[in-house]
Amino acid sequence: MHCNSLLLLCVLAASPAAGQATAAAAAPVRSAPDGRLIATMRAGGALKTGAVKGSWTAITIEGYLHQSVVSARRNALTVNAPSGAALRASAKPDAQIIAVVEDNAAMDKLSTSGEWYHVKRDAWMKTSEIKEAKAAPPPPPPKPATVASRASAPAPAPAPTPSPARGDAGAASGDFAAAHPLVLRAAPDGTPAGTADSAARVHIIARDHGWARVEMDGWVRESELVPVDSSSVSAVSAADLRSDPDRYKGSTVRWVVQAISVQAADPLRKGLAPDEPYLLARGPGSESSLLYLALPPALVAGARALQPLSYIMVLARVRLGRSDPSGVPILDVLRIVPR
Repeated sequence: MHCNSLLLLCVLAASPAAGQATAAAAAPVRSAPDGRLIATMRAGGALKTGAVKGSWTAITIEGYLHQSVVSARRNALTVNAPSGAALRASAKPDAQIIAVVEDNAAMDKLSTSGEWYHVKRDAWMKTSEIKEAKAAPPPPPPKPATVASRASAPAPAPAPTPSPARGDAGAASGDFAAAHPLVLRAAPDGTPAGTADSAARVHIIARDHGWARVEMDGWVRESELVPVDSSSVSAVSAADLRSDPDRYKGSTVRWVVQAISVQAADPLRKGLAPDEPYLLARGPGSESSLLYLALPPALVAGARALQPLSYIMVLARVRLGRSDPSGVPILDVLRIVPR
């Protein structure tokens, strides 16, 4: 008996304790190491870590799914959303998205909150894609109070504003989006100094012969940037549009999608005008949702010239978050940028 107890203590000591962590970037969640895809984590999405097996770590994801995207059977839920379902941090339609759960994935129901299910799922992720949560640093000690002098202290000099770089007339400012992952350089045609992913939103502060200096403190080709609407909601997913179509109607999104083919709308495509040209696409990102991207006449020829299954970045406005009868989102394309 003494030997068995000692063995049990040794096993428990060797098992890593569960810890709080986040996803370092968008990353797949699988049923087992190299197993079936269960979900795709959003960067910064919270998770709990467990045992480590080779290059994989056991994890638990927990959050809330809207009842419209699941089929319930006692305490077991199955996602019923071809484009995936948004797993949120709380039971609110605007809460942070932790992950996008794949269609037909099973989840464990913990509780019900109105129209939302509190769920969890044990799964696996690559250890390299997990970022351990750090304890918050202690607050700094309060500064001792000082007695104000009767004589007024001189006002600090205003910080100098950056002057436009030589080259193109003026230094246009505004919000821009990366058309694809960027290489930041110390100067035009200079050595690489960093990178920014395709979700980056940047602010131009100077121009110089086809180069743009951005607030990330680097230079990129201006042709690699596209202007974005200040009301754009690029972080929204197709699953978000389907689960809450009224909320996002009229919003602008910037998505990377996979182009399939240009087609003409038939009477079955509700929400599209008869014979209206549209680009059938899949996405955005790792989502497998079908999308109908309505094309204005000026963009039809360019869309037809795309290679089938090529990836493009689109700037588009949401027309319908969920069309009848298929539930496919319909968006009006404003711009197409090949990748």
